[in-house]
Amino acid sequence: MARGPRIDFPGAFHHVYARGIEKRVIFTDDEDREELRRRIRLNLERFGASCLAWAFLPNHFHLLFQSEDGILSRFMHCLMSGYSLYFNGRHDRVGHLFQNRFRSVPIQSEPYLLELIRYIHLNPLRAGVVGTMEELAEYRWSGHREIIRSRVPPWRDFPFLLEFFHGGDREGTRTNYRKFLEDGLRSDPTVAYSDGPEPNEEAAPAGWEVPSMQDGQEDSYREFLRAVSRACRKRGISTEELRAGRRDRSSSHARREILKDCVVGRGMDRRIVCSWLGITDAGGAYLLRSPPRRGRFPDARTGEGGLLSAILPGSLRSS
Repeated sequence: MARGPRIDFPGAFHHVYARGIEKRVIFTDDEDREELRRRIRLNLERFGASCLAWAFLPNHFHLLFQSEDGILSRFMHCLMSGYSLYFNGRHDRVGHLFQNRFRSVPIQSEPYLLELIRYIHLNPLRAGVVGTMEELAEYRWSGHREIIRSRVPPWRDFPFLLEFFHGGDREGTRTNYRKFLEDGLRSDPTVAYSDGPEPNEEAAPAGWEVPSMQDGQEDSYREFLRAVSRACRKRGISTEELRAGRRDRSSSHARREILKDCVVGRGMDRRIVCSWLGITDAGGAYLLRSPPRRGRFPDARTGEGGLLSAILPGSLRSS
């Protein structure tokens, strides 16, 4: 299947993910990790971009990236090609270091942005790299440690985040941030977001066929499957019953919750989610007829209300 064009535009926020070829490690020691972190910082400064969350795992890394100029592909090309040349030279190897293109999912709502900050910073804990929240606070290769150790909350240039986590003073703000992460563990402690299977290996709910999809939709489909599982558990119905097109009250409520989770909360395309649910777009629009709560997510083109500063350049220098 031909690769579709990557979605990017000025002001866009992206969840970016890149993994080692054949799931091999991309770091052998802290010197390698420090080199990638150094390159992220330098390229953020070079391109005038921002990184709101980040985490390094043995065979992959996550970034929550934003730029005012829509230069994600240029940024990632410089970052990945430069680090690959360094890694191959240092470890006397040849060939590709990363598997295929990097993955990126555009973020179109405040709830999804907040969830991704939690999602990315909990990665080392959910993957078993660290065992407790206390160990996560000491893990050098995540933005979580930078936030916990910062003398001044790093959201001073990010009004929306500062407002969301505000606790009256510096320690109160950090406490609210930690609680936000801990709430995520309590609500879904078993989900390992960090290194899921390839798209065609995704364990779909029973009775759910994995559809063909364009390049770049795999992460969205995984989130969709989790939303299906959550809604069906909550409503006490099976995924086979939902997929079979039942029209009872519980199934209708489940479909509405899935659509709100994916379309309103995570910014997915309604038509695509409806096709995955096996309903028409008109049916999905009807289920979403109640207007979503208006948020304060920044206008991607004007930047008004936006989170426009880079978190990594300042915070990484102090580590």
